[in-house]
Amino acid sequence: MFQVTTLIGDAEKVEKELIKNPPPSEADIEAAKALVKEKGEAVAQLKSAKAGKAEIIASVAELNKAKENLSRLEERSKLKPGIPQKDGKIHYSQGVFARQAFLTVSGQLQVKTYGCAVCSVYTFGPTF
Repeated sequence: MFQVTTLIGDAEKVEKELIKNPPPSEADIEAAKALVKEKGEAVAQLKSAKAGKAEIIASVAELNKAKENLSRLEERSKLKPGIPQKDGKIHYSQGVFARQAFLTVSGQLQVKTYGCAVCSVYTFGPTF
């Protein structure tokens, strides 16, 4: 039987992406967290000072952008090269079948290997 998985192709894509665009460092993530905190404090100050609605909306939009940027950085920092593993075993839930899957070997496939070794090979039975 042959094992079927899409995890290898996905792992190769992740590796190429990490080479082209390396994951953020801890310093980058901490800087993004500090920016989110700073933007949050700015929104709080504007609200407590009873600033204009337009100013508060603009400040909240900046805060949301900073939060989105932080979440993207945190997500990229979790990317690891290679096939996903859990407890030292391949983690199949991220593949197409969401579990370990196999293809069965038909008689015709086996005949191809025998055909290389001997001259005359015949098959019979249901074939698909």
